[in-house]
Amino acid sequence: MRNWFLCWLASGLLSVSAPTLAIWSGEINSDIWQLPATTHSTRWLVIHHRAASTSDGIYHIEVLERAKGAPVWQLKHLASHMAITTSALRASIVKPLKRGAVYPETFDFAYAAWKLQHAQGKTIICESNVVACLK
Repeated sequence: MRNWFLCWLASGLLSVSAPTLAIWSGEINSDIWQLPATTHSTRWLVIHHRAASTSDGIYHIEVLERAKGAPVWQLKHLASHMAITTSALRASIVKPLKRGAVYPETFDFAYAAWKLQHAQGKTIICESNVVACLK
């Protein structure tokens, strides 16, 4: 009886957490990608300089969020810039989106600061997934 309960509990926990996991196995051929949603918001990322990213394996992204039901212009930058490996990007994205790009100035400023730090050997590159690296 106890083993049955543990199996039931484990399967229930897996079914709750499974939708939050993302592993994209297709091509990364878009600049805008959906991230797993939260109960209160939708999240997505925008890839900048994608052509360079495919050659060196480091993607440069910005991460955005909007509360569910909020107007399209009311969004929040969760990360103005994040450097992320290909495997971490794949572990983060759900599907490509057609819309969601924003003006690049916020990203450009943060990316310029990252490049200066990178030249000094002081940068962080996300190697797990976007949500974990936001923390």
